[in-house]
This record gives sequence, structure tokens and C-alpha cells, in this order.
Amino acid sequence: MKKTLILLFGFCLQSCSTQTSFDQTKIREQITAEETRSILFTLAHDDMKGRDTKSGGYYKAANYVTDYFKTHAIQPFYPAYRDSLMTDSIGSFNLVGQIGHYDAKRPTVLIGAHLDHIGMQDNEEDQIFNGANDNAAGSTAVLQIARFLAQHTWNQNILIALFADEEKGLKGAYHLADRLQNEQINLAYMVNFEMIGTTLTTGENQVYMTGYKRSNMADEMNAISADFVQFLPQAKQYNLFKRSDNYAFYQAFGVPAQTLSSFDFQNYDFYHKAGDEAEKLDVKNMNQIIGTAAYTLAILLQNERIIKMTPQE
Repeated sequence: MKKTLILLFGFCLQSCSTQTSFDQTKIREQITAEETRSILFTLAHDDMKGRDTKSGGYYKAANYVTDYFKTHAIQPFYPAYRDSLMTDSIGSFNLVGQIGHYDAKRPTVLIGAHLDHIGMQDNEEDQIFNGANDNAAGSTAVLQIARFLAQHTWNQNILIALFADEEKGLKGAYHLADRLQNEQINLAYMVNFEMIGTTLTTGENQVYMTGYKRSNMADEMNAISADFVQFLPQAKQYNLFKRSDNYAFYQAFGVPAQTLSSFDFQNYDFYHKAGDEAEKLDVKNMNQIIGTAAYTLAILLQNERIIKMTPQE
């Protein structure tokens, strides 16, 4: 009996020693405004030509993301990270990485954002639609959160996806969702980041969630980071739940798949305009959002919280 107790005590010590005590302040020290600015301004630079496949800029942005993945120990889920597809007779691809070792027996959590934008248009004085808020901002968040998560070990599979061709009808997300379903991936839930470069009208360091009442995701996140996730009536009014990449995964898997955003139709005048440039965004607030999201997701994952659908009226 004594020997058994000693073994159990030793096992407990070993288990406890592998648990990380996450501190939001320390996470903020790792996710700096300088890096946020650097990634954002790179993805929204004129050199990226609006991150569209037709302009060729999408491929340059994809190379940047691939290099970032490699540098920060985010492994390829598919060869060279690419989930290839054709849209309007032009070859494109999602970028899909994984954190740690993939185990088919474990549940999978997907974190994503669309990398593409609408490219260039000849009928504008400024021909390059840089898409800083839409969606270099969301892509920046996903890259930084992935870098942070890759420093730790998790009991879930974590996939990181940067989607192609969202602006062409969520084509990249639908392609990946169908592929993951056909490969029998056990998707538990999906978190999508879209247009987080502005300050929500309700206050700093806040986002709203599309499909807020469709699952307990907002409640679980707010239990960790109080008032971080807001309910935005316009999100339901404009049916935003179905207008971003999350919807493809909800349709394919029937699991919680929702978008976090801070663009509320009152706080930014450059949606799908050439003036959507990095200089107009609130990098300080955006960095706060990324840090809070990273901390919140870390606690959700560490505690293995169950995110589930809720009955709809």
C-alpha cells in the first residue's frame, strides 16, 4: 500500500509539473505590438497586390505565411502546408499547419482566418485594395496565436488554417471543410478571426461573435476573459454567421464554428475599399485583442472545455 501511494504521489508530481500556469500579462509580453505591426504591415503592403490569385499577390503572401510557420515550429498538416484547389480556373491553396503531433484519436480544434483579399481594380485612383482590416488583421492574429500555442503541449490536435478565396464565396474554406470531413477528422470546434483591426464601439479589447447564441463558446470565453466577447445585434441582422469561413465548417461538421470580429459597421468606413490600409488601424487595440484571444484559447484548451451547440428557437 505504501509503495502504491509513493508511486501515485510521484505520478501526480510528474503530471503537475507538466501543467503550465498561463498568465495573461506574460502572454502579452510575448505577443508584442511591434510584431503585430510588422506582420500586419507586411501582409497589407502594396507589394502583396491585394493578396488575390489573379494579381499574383496571394502567392507572395502565402510564401510569407509558410516561412513564418517554418520559423515558429508549426508543422505542415499537408505536404508543403498546401490544400490545393481551383477557383475560376486559377490554382490556389489553403495553408494548413499543425501544432505538435497529430493523433487521430484526439479531438481537433481549428483556428483560422482568410488570407486573401480582392486584389487590384483598374477603375480606382488607388488600384491596390490592400485589405488591411479585411483580413490581414485576422491573419496576423492567427499567426501570432499559432506561434504562442506552438510553445506548449496540448491534449487536442490543433490545426492552423489560412484560407484562400474567401472573397470569391468562401471557396477555400468549403474545400478544406469537405476534405477534413472526408478524412474523418474529429473536429470539436472552429474559431475564425475576421477584421479585428478596429476598436469595437462598446469598448477596447472587445470582439463580437457571429452566431453568438448558437453555442456556449461566447460564455466559455467570457468565463475566462470577462466581457471579451460581446453580442452584436447587427451580426444577426446581416447574417454574418454565414458570411465568413466559419460557416463552411459548421455546415460540414455541425459543430460550433464561429467568427470573432471587431468591425461593427460603425467604426470603419473602408470595408472593401482601396482605403483599407494598415495605417488606419488601431494596432494597440488589435494587439490587445490578440493577446486576450491567445490567453482565452490557451485556458479553453488546457482545461479541455467542451464547446457545444445550443438549441435554437
